Formats: sequence, structure tokens, C-alpha cells
Amino acid sequence: MTDFDDLIDREGLEPDEEARLRRVHDLLVQAGPPPELPTALEHPAAPVEAKILTFPLLPRRRSAVAAILAATLVLLAFGGGYLLGHSKSKPAVFAAERVVPMEGKTAVAFLKIGRRDAAGNWPMEMQVTGLKTHSDPRAYYELWLTRKGKPVLPCGSFRVHANTTTVWLSVPYRFSGFDGWVVTDQPPSDSAPGTVVLTT
Repeated sequence: MTDFDDLIDREGLEPDEEARLRRVHDLLVQAGPPPELPTALEHPAAPVEAKILTFPLLPRRRSAVAAILAATLVLLAFGGGYLLGHSKSKPAVFAAERVVPMEGKTAVAFLKIGRRDAAGNWPMEMQVTGLKTHSDPRAYYELWLTRKGKPVLPCGSFRVHANTTTVWLSVPYRFSGFDGWVVTDQPPSDSAPGTVVLTT
């Protein structure tokens, strides 16, 4: 084996780098030369024709594991879809076919009405600004359809939690035969229409 000084030009080497190279050299000297290549490997073998391999069906134990894995994936997909469909978050964009502005003394609202679904429900999104937050947890606001300006058909209840609140509602009846909308302030334990705070 060649001496370290014959292999490495030490000029310009840092002392720790030279020490590292010397350790590597010493280890190589200890390991000795690699073994000779066997004669069988000196000449490559003739290429083997590729054969199409067929695999038998999975053993029963593996089939059961695969079935359990498939069932688990189906349950996860179903559960994820259920959670997505029933989560509190709503789509950021509501496809409105009609927008109804509403106003009151200190508040305004925009009622967006979507396309009627196959079951006959009309989805609605209402954004309300300026309604007061109730201190009584039993008090709420109610959206009504009006006839001759009077609230006659309830369309959904809601509470506000900030200066601007967005609520999602749905009604199953047609709007023909009504002349507008109002929002009333409903005191606790009173099902009759309360004080009108917003109107079209």
C-alpha cells in the first residue's frame, strides 16, 4: 500500500483536515485490498428472455386484511363527507337568484334567495348589520313574509353575535301572494310577531 505522504499533497491543508484524511488512509490500509473478482463474473451471462409471471390469488389471510382495509377506507370517505356536509362552516359563495334589501332605524340587511331545490326548499342567506345583541339568551329575531305589510308567515329565527351576522335559512313555501319581508325582535316566550326592526 502506498504511503500517505505519497498520496496526499499536504500543502495548504488545515491540521484537522489532514488528521481526518490520515485516519481514513489508516483504515484503508487495515482493511487491505479487495478480493479478486471471481472468474464466473468476469464474463456477463447471456440475456434471459423475459417471461410473464402470473400470481395466484391472495391467500385468505391477506384477502381478509385487504377487505378490512377497503372497508376502513369506505368508512373514512363516508365519515369525511358527513363531517364536511354537517360542519358549521358554510360555503363562502352563495349563488343568489334574488337579493332583497331590508332596512330599519339602526340596521340594514340583505336577504339573498337561492335556487329552489328538488324538494321545494328555497335556501336563503341573510347578512344583518346593526341589530343589537340580546342579553337574554331566550330572545331572538324572526324573519317573516308579509301580506299587506303585516308579518304572516315565519321564515326562520336567529340571534346576532356581532355588528354583522350572517345566517342561513330555508323555507318550503312559494313567495307568490306575499308583498314583502320583515324582521321582528322576539321577546322570550312569545310566538306572536314582535316589534318590526327591519323591513323591505
